[in-house]
Amino acid sequence: MITLALLLSAASREAPVPPASPAVLGPGTVSQDGRYEFCSTLSRDRRILYVGIEHGDWQSTLEYRWSGEAWAGPVQRFGTPDYTVQDPYLSHDEQRLYFITRAEGSADIGYYPADGDGGWGEPVLLGEPINSEAQDYFVSKTRGGDYYFSSDREPDGYYDLYVGREGGEAKRLETVNSDAYEGDPFVDPDGRYLIFASDREGGKGRGDLYFSLSDGAGGWQAPIAFDERVNTAGHELCPMVSLDGSAFMFTSNKDIHWVSTSIIEEMVERAGQEPR
Repeated sequence: MITLALLLSAASREAPVPPASPAVLGPGTVSQDGRYEFCSTLSRDRRILYVGIEHGDWQSTLEYRWSGEAWAGPVQRFGTPDYTVQDPYLSHDEQRLYFITRAEGSADIGYYPADGDGGWGEPVLLGEPINSEAQDYFVSKTRGGDYYFSSDREPDGYYDLYVGREGGEAKRLETVNSDAYEGDPFVDPDGRYLIFASDREGGKGRGDLYFSLSDGAGGWQAPIAFDERVNTAGHELCPMVSLDGSAFMFTSNKDIHWVSTSIIEEMVERAGQEPR
């Protein structure tokens, strides 16, 4: 006989559900007072969370696990002062945990390969053209193999958004870049949309999040800003969508926030109504 207690027990084991309005994720555990959390990525079952932590002169990534009622951990730390690990991003097949490191001086993009036993192997750095002698950081990837990342490799020294493939070429994105800072690109795995951070003129604060729809011809439409539910007078950065497509996560004023991706579907509709 199924009892109410059994039903409640089963419900408590379910994965956490993103809220309808942006809220701090894991207050007191994941998001802590006096600590700078930035960049997070969530497993497909929404039970494993990787969060970047700023330590001042170095960065690490912490792993948290959903206990059935709350986030527990950290259960694992990636990174040391000599081998920094930040900006985590889980590949869509969960076989790579991408990150950024300054182990060789400038920021480079690398990944931990899945070891087949539920853990991660030794780190691997990507080659050219993704990494360069400049600062290259915050990566996401389409199912088709296109890497999106930010870099200051151009002579003007500005951080801009790029797309490239392993063994191919990297090119600066047209339309979405400005003469200000652009970073933290999250691309939809199917290439439908792009979300990124910028401190361009007209923003609400130190940095804001912007949204761009694919133009259907390999490029991007002019970006539009998220509204006041996301962007504040403070600092927003590090956009990411959970692998199951249900949760939109971002850093706001040094804490991880999350919300249902219905807010992204609103942006899709808004962007579709914008004149091109």
